[in-house]
Amino acid sequence: MALKTIAATAMAASILVFPSNTSALTMDQFAAICASHQGECSEHPIVQAYVGGALDLIAMLDEQSDYLGEVYCDNPSTLFDVPAIIQYMQIHREEYADRNAMLLVIRYLEENGGC
Repeated sequence: MALKTIAATAMAASILVFPSNTSALTMDQFAAICASHQGECSEHPIVQAYVGGALDLIAMLDEQSDYLGEVYCDNPSTLFDVPAIIQYMQIHREEYADRNAMLLVIRYLEENGGC
């Protein structure tokens, strides 16, 4: 249920915050959103929605198709830890500064997914 709420928030935020001709969010842009928040980045609702929406999409693709192959093997209820994923993204942001931030969500799942 929480993932659905986060995904809905992500969609609403993307419509309100990003114009329709926007390209993929880079890690530099992701870091700027984090920096705009006075608390922990993992507490920022837009960041939570972005990562939660990504996880929802990945889980749906995993359940409904063979599109992704084996990105993760562990139980999603323990693996899909949004604050841990956000922390991972922040740690690796320099390596992916100009690349799509979503790549770090996938990278986290590949490294921690138990396959």
